[in-house]
Amino acid sequence: MYYGIIRSFKKERKVVAIILAAGRSRRLGKLADSIPKPLIVVGDRPLLQHQLDIIGQCGIREAIIVVGYKKEKIVETFGKEYNGVNLIYVTNDIYYKTNTVYSLWLTREYFKDTEFLYFNADVLAHPEIVKRLLGSSKENLMAVERKECGAEEVKVMCESDGRIKRIGKELNPVECEGEFVGIAKFSRGMNSDFVDKLEEVINEGGEQNFFEEAVDRLLPQHCIYMEDITELPVVEIDFPEDLEFARNVVYPRINP
Repeated sequence: MYYGIIRSFKKERKVVAIILAAGRSRRLGKLADSIPKPLIVVGDRPLLQHQLDIIGQCGIREAIIVVGYKKEKIVETFGKEYNGVNLIYVTNDIYYKTNTVYSLWLTREYFKDTEFLYFNADVLAHPEIVKRLLGSSKENLMAVERKECGAEEVKVMCESDGRIKRIGKELNPVECEGEFVGIAKFSRGMNSDFVDKLEEVINEGGEQNFFEEAVDRLLPQHCIYMEDITELPVVEIDFPEDLEFARNVVYPRINP
């Protein structure tokens, strides 16, 4: 009888994906003047399509996409459903003066009572990264690439068991394990507090902060671990050289 209950629970597991795709992407220059960054083509399809394909492969049937800059182009491209994934669009009307902490807060009604997969829309990643996060017994996980980091990367400091004790751009790179690559899994049990921390940052005037500021404030109360994905191809596309790396190195490794 107990095995039957466990099997039923697994079948009923609900995970939503939240993809932040509102930003202007000024650092890409003219490459993002006519289209939003999530629609830039890498290989045979747009960045966002790569992510939706992974989400569908992993059995997630609902994705919340936060749009802003040239939002109509994203909506027109994907519509209300893509490859079995129901798409819900949330608009950040002030994307030009806010950041990911605000965009994620806008989706709070969709994730506060459920497990969710977090995606930055400018990430090209191997599907195995998401499969590892979803398949792990750890409830809260952030994908981390072990590397030497500079000022630009969102860095993580960890305990010996992989529990994250600090996260942020301002951390001393020498003390950090590596870079958070923009993909994470967060549990239902933590998300009420998560919403509170997002609101706390915003109410303090931090709407231009990254969402990792809220995560950093959760760490004393909640266990969030790093998932080491160093051997898997992934890149967050911020600059033209990142796009070149995505097209010439990461994409061929994902699609050999």
